Amino acid sequence: MIELPSTPWRAAPWSESEAIAAAPARTAWTALPGTVQHGFTHFRLEMTLLAGTTAEPIDGIWATPGDFKDYALPTLTKKLVNYALSVLPKS
Repeated sequence: MIELPSTPWRAAPWSESEAIAAAPARTAWTALPGTVQHGFTHFRLEMTLLAGTTAEPIDGIWATPGDFKDYALPTLTKKLVNYALSVLPKS
């Protein structure tokens, strides 16, 4: 299944600067407002999303939001994508 680029999961929250240092591209990252929460059987996950754009080539599978329907996305990833699309400016 396809997922968004992410930091490894850990008990302590990542600072924004730590997350940016681990990002898949060097760009001007902006934290989106709020958080996304997701419950698993034995724990609850709270995530903050960062958004950015770049023209540099990046390893991995990249798709535009209009193409997301063509990929198998886990429930958590769908939740994150839907949240991001709801708060990002429409282009």
